[in-house]
Amino acid sequence: MTMPTLALAWVLRRDEVASAITGASRPEQVHANAAPSGVELSDDLLTAVDEALGDVPVTEPTLAPGARPGVKHR
Repeated sequence: MTMPTLALAWVLRRDEVASAITGASRPEQVHANAAPSGVELSDDLLTAVDEALGDVPVTEPTLAPGARPGVKHR
């Protein structure tokens, strides 16, 4: 499995992610971007990825710098 495939498969299985936005300029890139949607990641691999990432993934909403709770910014 390539790193891009692993990365997309990992992102797509996250509950807090609604969609993964990828880019492509050639048809083979479109196919490569779609392939991870069917990849099953083992529990051992997921544990290893989570350990490698540590506390890097954001698992709850965070406000942008300067934003205030309850205020809608445009």
